[in-house]
Amino acid sequence: MTPHYLQLILYKTRADLKVEAARGYMGMLWWILEPVLYMGAFYIIFAVALKRGGENFVPWLLIGLVAWKWFDTSVRMCLTSITAGKGLMSQVYLPKVFFPAVVILRNTVKFLVTLALLLLFLLVYGLSPAWPWLGILPLAALQLLLIAGVAFSVSALTPLWPDLKLLMNNLLMLMFFLSGVFFDTGQLQGWLAFLLSLNPMVHVIHAWRSILLDGQWPDVQGLLYVLILSVSLLALGLYLLRRWDRLYPRLA
Repeated sequence: MTPHYLQLILYKTRADLKVEAARGYMGMLWWILEPVLYMGAFYIIFAVALKRGGENFVPWLLIGLVAWKWFDTSVRMCLTSITAGKGLMSQVYLPKVFFPAVVILRNTVKFLVTLALLLLFLLVYGLSPAWPWLGILPLAALQLLLIAGVAFSVSALTPLWPDLKLLMNNLLMLMFFLSGVFFDTGQLQGWLAFLLSLNPMVHVIHAWRSILLDGQWPDVQGLLYVLILSVSLLALGLYLLRRWDRLYPRLA
């Protein structure tokens, strides 16, 4: 992708964020309220109503929710990103990677806002920053690579196979409950532990908790698996988007 198209992605992302902020009376305040309400709802259900967890359960839960929401929202929105760009495709040629890339970048900006709120909460909660907190940047970059790999692949396939949207929505729900957001996957053993370890978000969420909550460097082996999977899916997604580039306008 040429620098010209990269500039277009940045411009379209900035424009979409401005439109979204101007759509309601509260503007950008919703970028703060939405994650607060999202995390608050799960906190009330699991920590207050069900009385689950022990020491540090609240930050433990919120870290998992924040990491998952970035992945889940980006992938779900990218499922229809190409078909949603039908109007723009009919006016000007754009490489089709443009459409999921804008969605991912837009959600990444929102994630950074949510991450800042989470870090502020952890500091207020009483957790002290440690050297492993420096691992936030490479970990966020790795998760972004994973999101791009999955999102590019599904966005390339959905216009040709619309049923994939329904399949992915159910698969993402299953991945959510098996990703360790609500339970510690490290306590599992045997075939069940191996099965859950195939979910890349299990390793990503565990890494976020290791860095922010435990003040420890994350498990490299699990993240290496995520890296290999992410690069493979990214290559696949880019290949499919390039192969069917001229076909999408007739299908959207």
